This record gives sequence, C-alpha cells and structure tokens, in this order.
Amino acid sequence: MYLSHYNLLEKPFQITTDPKFLWLGEKHQEALAMLKYGVLHSKGLVLLTGDVGTGKTTLINALLRDLDSNIIVATVADPNLETLEFFGFLQTAFKIEGEFTKKADFLTNFTQFLNSAYADHKKVLLIIDEAQKLSSELLEEIRMLSDIEKENTKLLNIFFVGQNEFAKTLKESRALRQRIAITHQIDPLTENETAEYIKYRLKLAGTEEEIFTGKAIRGIYAFSRGNPRLINIICDHALLTGYVRGLKTINPAIIKECAQELTIAGETRPNHLQAQPFTGKRERKPLRRLALYVSLLPIIAFCGYLVSRGVKDDAGQVPLDVVGKGQESIDDTIRPQAYRADVAILEEGRVDAVVSKEDMTDTGGRNSTVTVQGVRKTGGEEPLLSGDVKLIIPFGYNDSEPKEKAFDTLDRLAAVMVENLDMEIVVKGHTDTSGPPPYNKNLSELRANSVKKYLVAKGISPLRIQTIGMGEQNPLKPNTSWAGRRANRRAEIEVQP
Repeated sequence: MYLSHYNLLEKPFQITTDPKFLWLGEKHQEALAMLKYGVLHSKGLVLLTGDVGTGKTTLINALLRDLDSNIIVATVADPNLETLEFFGFLQTAFKIEGEFTKKADFLTNFTQFLNSAYADHKKVLLIIDEAQKLSSELLEEIRMLSDIEKENTKLLNIFFVGQNEFAKTLKESRALRQRIAITHQIDPLTENETAEYIKYRLKLAGTEEEIFTGKAIRGIYAFSRGNPRLINIICDHALLTGYVRGLKTINPAIIKECAQELTIAGETRPNHLQAQPFTGKRERKPLRRLALYVSLLPIIAFCGYLVSRGVKDDAGQVPLDVVGKGQESIDDTIRPQAYRADVAILEEGRVDAVVSKEDMTDTGGRNSTVTVQGVRKTGGEEPLLSGDVKLIIPFGYNDSEPKEKAFDTLDRLAAVMVENLDMEIVVKGHTDTSGPPPYNKNLSELRANSVKKYLVAKGISPLRIQTIGMGEQNPLKPNTSWAGRRANRRAEIEVQP
C-alpha cells in the first residue's frame, strides 16, 4: 500500500523471516560463527538462548543456508512431544528406513544411520527450536542420544535453541548440562545497532533516504528495547501511519502514536512513548526534562564527593581546585558570597568532576550552604543541575585515550543516556600549549572522539553525541606550570539544552 509513497520496491519490515533481509550485527555474527564451529568440529551439544524476538530462528535459517551438503540436518520446530512421537519424527526427518514399535528398535536403526553417515564423511545435525518446551523425560532421552560416539567423535550434533528460561531447566539436569560444549546468549540490539538495522532493511527494500528521523529511531528503540521483531512491527505500522497522513518522514510523534496503538491494555510503556495528539510540531516536555535532571543527580553526587575530599597535589598541599572570589581552600561545604565556581579539578589519574558557572549569592543575610556535590543547596534554591553543568574527563600527556579512572564516570553517563533517550551531549576536547597549535587542534579532536567512541560502544547512538576539538583554547589554568598544563589536558561533556 505505501511502497510507492516512500519509493520502496518491497516491504522492508515484514515479521516473517526472510534471509534476504538478514542483518548481522556484531553479536549475531559471533553467534553464527559459534554455531558453525559447533557443527564443523562435532562438538555435540550446543546451546543458543535469547529473549523472544531477538533473532534466534533467523540465525538458524542463516546457518542452514551456509552449511555444506555433507551435513544432514533435521529441525524440530515444536518439541512438545511424547518420546515415541519424537523418535518417529527423527526417523521421518532423517529418512531412516525400517519401522519400530518400541524404543529399542528405533535406537538400533538410528545408530546404524549415524554410523553410515560417519563412514560417508557426513555430519548429522539435530536442531531443536523452542527448547524450553522440552519435558524432563524427553531431555533425558536426548541426552542418551548425544552419547552415541565412534572413535572419540560425536556422531550426532544437537543444537538447543530456546528462550532464556531454558537455562534454568538445564540447571536441574546436571548430567545434560555437563555435556553442553558451547553456550551463547543473544542480547537485544543497542540503540546504535537499531539505527543500523533500520537503515539496512530500508536500503534492501529500495531506498537510502532517511525516512525515520534520529529521534524517531530513539522512540523505536524505547518501544522495542532492541528486539528485532518489535522493531519490524512498529516500523511497518509507522510507515503505514505516515502514508495515511501524507508524510514522507516519520517523526517522534508518529512513533508515540504507533506505540500507543500497539500497546495491549494493562501493558506499560516508557512515559515518553505515551500517545500525544498529533500536531506536526514537537511539544515541550518540562516534566521529561525534570526527570532527566533528577536521573543525573547520582553522577553529580559521585563526582562532587571526590571534590569534597580535597585531593592533595604532589607537594602534599591542597590545590586551589575550586576557584572563586575570596575562596582559598576546599572544605566539605562552601559559604559563597557573590561566588562563581568555574571548575572542580582533581589530581591526575582520578575522575574529574562537575563544572558550574552559576552565580550563587548569599541573600537576605542568610548563610546559605552549597554542597560541593552540586546537587543540594539549602535556603530554598533549586538543585545545581542545568546546561551550565559539565563533566571533566582527564587525559595524560600527548595521549588521546581517557585516564582509566574516568571510565566509571563515562559508564554512569551512558547508563543515564540509555534511560533518557532525548538526552544529547557535546564533547569538547582540549589540550595544553606544549605542542604547535595545528597539532594541538588535531589532538583535541582525537580526545573528543575517543570519549564518543567509548559511549557508542556502550550502546549510545552517535547521533546523540557532538564532538568539537578546541585545541589549546579556553584553558582552565595558566599553562605556565606543570599543574596548570595537566589540568588543561581534558575533555568537557555538556548536556545539550
């Protein structure tokens, strides 16, 4: 219906498994390689688990497409069978001659079949899909089949493919669990992988146009949580809705509407996916912004705690880490009078902290107290968390990789960004003046991009991260001392307003 509207040749988001549209991200490539290794090297029992809709069946289809003709394969789609029914299915699937009315007769015929395949240099593979449906009795029979060997070689390879709860079933069968040679669990796609997945399927369907906006893709990820089946469902629904509305581009409002329509009564979805009246314009969400600020408080509190400890420099003195008018030392609290905090810097090798450019003036003769954490102030003022707050990531001399202890801060930031899909940041790289300006400019860009690369590896879409190389501009401290140059080797992360 909507193909010509979007210049598509075929529907890109069918929920049926089509090998043509197979997209293999890093985790799926790893799983497919594991499956191939298991059968080619006759590892016996192999376990593949994953949540509903994560692509297990699609992977199995990809495996079957790539296997050589010397591998004999049978797939059990529904293993909810009695023992003799299961044996009868195997005899039919593997085309084993003869008839049987009892277990002993089947085992005789099946063993002869396996030995004959081995003599012909062929491998036998049994794939059991929906393995979580297996009964304990049938699991025990399968364990016995897996013990058929010849010259220390497994004659039968068995792949269990099931949902995550099947792992609990295996824990209750120690004899079977100990025989599993390879296990692999497929996790849902990250936000970045979700964007790549959508782009790939649209391209195969006939277009390279960006039909879904970046923020629409974030909404798709929030709805699906990286589940490929749910991605297909909501994308197909959104394309149909856009066609009805006469829109060539799918925006966040369309995704919210589709998410609401696809949500079953009683089922909950993230608040930012609740349906809103379609206006064609983006509505302001003050409550969403407040929720974002509140979720950032643990990061600010953690970093501020480090500042409050008053880290000493190499000479054993407390450095002037919080610079302000009339302020000469760090204490657990600061009693400001017309005070401006420009930055809080910690010693080399530690996680740097929070920057705020907000004026905090004592009013009405009260001794208002501001904690160094920057998250709580007495005297009735609002929390110190706004577009003026930033995180500082330290770097070593001539180094483009963050210091190791900065990764904890980046991990916390990534966790917040995963939960707040509207959050965007700017990463600015900085250097000291030790090198020539062109070199420093390039080094500052490398520093900003290394922070971005780390966050993208944590599942954050690169579309949400802007990087800028500042070079030796905007130093925090004079470059006339070693301590000053050390403080200037940094990256600053700011939340986009």
